[in-house]
Parts: sequence; structure tokens; C-alpha cells
Amino acid sequence: MVKQRVLVVDDDEDVLFLVEYALKRLGFDVTCASDGPRAVELYRRGLAEGQRFDAVIMDLNIPGSFGGKELVARLLELDPRVRAFISSGYPDDPCMTDFRRFGFAGAIAKPVTYEELLAAFVPAMGLRSE
Repeated sequence: MVKQRVLVVDDDEDVLFLVEYALKRLGFDVTCASDGPRAVELYRRGLAEGQRFDAVIMDLNIPGSFGGKELVARLLELDPRVRAFISSGYPDDPCMTDFRRFGFAGAIAKPVTYEELLAAFVPAMGLRSE
């Protein structure tokens, strides 16, 4: 079985490390990016190489770069089938409370925990948590 590919976008190296570690433990193939332009580049490359990402988890706010709201819009232009998840420590932000309106498939609250990934991300990917 081919592992599902996930692109994780966050400016916080600790968050990238923890989410990458947790997703790999869950059996995902994980690629990380620390800003929006790099994420777009990686997603575009994946499409060109026939290795589309199955999901993208992105931070709502990335200082010095564009965050999740703009990133999802750019990815939807590249691939209308992108499955994007917004992640934020601001649970009342409209992107978190009404994520579908912004083009997201789901929302993952920060701080991201293994349990949160099991509860919010794994079922949305069509998988069962063991």
C-alpha cells in the first residue's frame, strides 16, 4: 500500500517537528515547509512529478509570508482537489470555525497533539485510528 503524502506548513520548527513525527508514526509520508512560497513550490513539483500530496496542513499565520488563507487559495488554483487543513491557536478565527467556506477540509487546533491528529485529521483522511 502506498503511503498517503502530507505537506505540513508552519513557521515554528517545533510544530513542524512534532507534527512530522506524529504523522510518520501514523504511517504518512511527510514533507515540511516553513513558508507559503516554499509550500506552493513543493505542491507544484509534486503535481508535475505525478506525486500529488493527499493533504496539506497549514498554519493560519506565518510571519513574513502568506498564511493559510492565502495559501489555500493559491493551492486551489493549482489543484481544485487539494485537501487542506487549517491549523491555528486562534479557535475563534473564521477560518477555524467556518473552514469549509475558505476552502479547507478541516481544522486542527493548536497546540497540535497526537490526540488532536487522531481526532481531527485521521478520520478526515478516510482512515481509522488504531
